[in-house]
Amino acid sequence: MNRIFLSFLGLGSFKREKDKYEYDPIIYELNGQKSKETEFVQVAEIETLGAEQFDKIVIVATQRSYDSHFANLREQLRIAGAKNILHIIIGEEMSSEGQWRWLERILDFIDPGDQLTVDLTHGYRSIPIVFSAAINFLQKAKNVILHSVLYGAYDKAKDLGFAPIVDMKDFYIINEWADAVSRLVEDADVRKMAQVAEKTSGFQAGELNDQAIVRAFQDLTNTVRNVDVNSIGEKANTALRLIEAKEKEASTTGKILLKLVMDKFTSITTDEPMSGKYDQPYFMLQLEIISLLIEHKLFMQAYTVMREFIGSIGMIEKAKVRSAEGRKRRRRFAEVFVSMMQFPENEWDFKGQAKVDRGKLMPYYNKLKTLGIESILREFSNDLTDYRNGFDHAWTLKGQAPEDIDERGAVFFKKLDEVIQRLLENGVLH
Repeated sequence: MNRIFLSFLGLGSFKREKDKYEYDPIIYELNGQKSKETEFVQVAEIETLGAEQFDKIVIVATQRSYDSHFANLREQLRIAGAKNILHIIIGEEMSSEGQWRWLERILDFIDPGDQLTVDLTHGYRSIPIVFSAAINFLQKAKNVILHSVLYGAYDKAKDLGFAPIVDMKDFYIINEWADAVSRLVEDADVRKMAQVAEKTSGFQAGELNDQAIVRAFQDLTNTVRNVDVNSIGEKANTALRLIEAKEKEASTTGKILLKLVMDKFTSITTDEPMSGKYDQPYFMLQLEIISLLIEHKLFMQAYTVMREFIGSIGMIEKAKVRSAEGRKRRRRFAEVFVSMMQFPENEWDFKGQAKVDRGKLMPYYNKLKTLGIESILREFSNDLTDYRNGFDHAWTLKGQAPEDIDERGAVFFKKLDEVIQRLLENGVLH
């Protein structure tokens, strides 16, 4: 890892009496320490931070700014203790292509994992602005550690007698918030938001930096992605209750972020505690979970939940969801019921306990058959199970994953919804 100080060298102001560009000498202050008078903010920063803190000093300049100031700047940096002073000459072309070229030249000087201190005080036209936007890219693509983003407030010198240098690093956390929001909206994943909240300053959506909310975010996401379907509603309720309490006193930024979480996960909360039975609220919540997983292309999880959904339909008259006896009975009857739907009756070949359990399911099975529900389930159960098994075996038995996973998932979801509506209409599900 290299510790890099990167700065941009501009022209300064034009002095008519001297017929050249110059920077005015001034005293700067950083972290309560004042520098010697200098025309270069970079010298003040190296002096106050300590030249030993950096392995490389990189100065980015146009040919004109290099010719005008670099020799003087380099000499003053050396006096301040800097040793490895490098420069990059970039063009003055303002087109997108031109700016992209010089940006790539700068990126070549920064290696993965480097620690970066950037000074954005000076520079030719939009150069500091463009690089400021590129900082997020460096953090993501090269895992660069952003140590400081410095700016010398020259205009304040008229009032203070010196120019304060401010560290704007905290503002760049907004890039991480943007990434966190993207993950939430695109992937229903709040883990990044929880991570960013843990290191956010109090004035930047600090209300999210609450260990109870962070744990609730993490629990909810892990529950969704681990397909713990019988716990998702409870976890969502816990998280959203905490969010609602925080939202009342949240900052503007915090309210935006909290509302995103609420909008994303409200559909999988429950107004009342679940009964613990395979009833209408249970299946409606399962459908919402499946919809959420499909929407965010978590197809492996979605197909797993849909396959288990069919098994749950076989349990409507059998047991409670979370009791020890209920789990024991589910292991027996749900799997048998799925097999009954998956294979035609003339291909049933149940043996031992499975044969006994199939016999106990027959009255319920015949009821579904009479109501036309069995035929709907049979229509897609085998295909659904085949897709789910493909995920389970990483498609090693299929050559490759099919290209219609998302389309078929939507079809299977629609069929499951139709089955639940039929069960409700006929009084089988309460």
